[in-house]
Amino acid sequence: MTIAGVGMMGGSLGLALREKKLAGEVMGWGRNEDKLRAARKMRALDSWTLNREEALKNSELLVLATPVGVTARIGPEWIAAAPGRCLVTDLGSVKGKEVERLTRLAVSPRAYVSSHPLCGSEKTGISAARSDLFENRICLLTPVAATRKSALGEMQRFWQYLGMRVFALAPARHDRIVASVSHLPHLLAAALVNRVGDEKLLPYTGTGFRDATRIAASDEGLWTGIIDRNRKEVIRELQRFGKDLDSLEKLIESGESATLKSWLRKAQLRRRKLELVFEQDDR
Repeated sequence: MTIAGVGMMGGSLGLALREKKLAGEVMGWGRNEDKLRAARKMRALDSWTLNREEALKNSELLVLATPVGVTARIGPEWIAAAPGRCLVTDLGSVKGKEVERLTRLAVSPRAYVSSHPLCGSEKTGISAARSDLFENRICLLTPVAATRKSALGEMQRFWQYLGMRVFALAPARHDRIVASVSHLPHLLAAALVNRVGDEKLLPYTGTGFRDATRIAASDEGLWTGIIDRNRKEVIRELQRFGKDLDSLEKLIESGESATLKSWLRKAQLRRRKLELVFEQDDR
C-alpha cells in the first residue's frame, strides 16, 4: 500500500499496518526527504520515494494522508495514475463536494471511498506518530451514489482491522456533524486562550483551563484550511452557540440559582455519559 503524506496520521497508519502485518509493503511518498527518512527510521515505512509513479507501482491501496486542500489538488492526478484495481481513500476532516468529484474520477477497476478517522491530536509531524492511534476510535466513511458497494465494504473492513468502529454517513451530514463536535470546539478552545488578553496571566491558569484549551495548540495552517472548507456549517454552529451564550448570560443575570444548577447538572450528566464511552473505547 501507498501512503501519500507521512505526517502524524500517515505515519501512525504506517506503524499500525506494519505492527499488525496488514500490508506486504508500506510505501511512503512525500516532498521532504528528511521527513521520509525519519518515518523509515522509526519503522512507519518499508520504503519511500519522492516519485509518484514509483510510489504507486503495484499499489493495491492508496491513502491520501494530506491536508484537505492538498488532497483536493493532487487527488485527481493520483487517482488517474493509480494502478488498476487500486482502492483509494483519504483522511480528510471535511468532505463537501470533493467526494463526488473524486469518486467519479476513480474509473473502474479503480475505486475511491472517502474516510475520516476521528483520532487526531494537537501534535503534528512524524515524531507524533503512534501505532495505537486508531485503536477503539471512530472512523466515518462518506459514500455517495457512485461509490461501489464492494469498495465500501473493503474500506470498512480495513479500518475495522485497525481496531476502529466504522460508520457510514452522507458527506453533507458528515460536515454538519463535525462542525458541531470537532470544528466548533476547536474554535472555542482557541477563543478561550485568546480571551486571556495579558499573556502574563497564563501562569495562573489551572488544569481546567488547560484541559479545555489543549486542542488550541494544533497547527494553525491545517485548521485554517479545515474551517475554510466547512465555512457554512461552522458559521451556523457559531451562530447557534452565540444564542446559547446569550441565554446563559440572561440566566445568570436573573439570579435563578435553581435553574442554573439544573443547567450545569445537565452538562454534568452528559459529560459522565461521555466518560463511559471513553472508558469503553480504552478497553
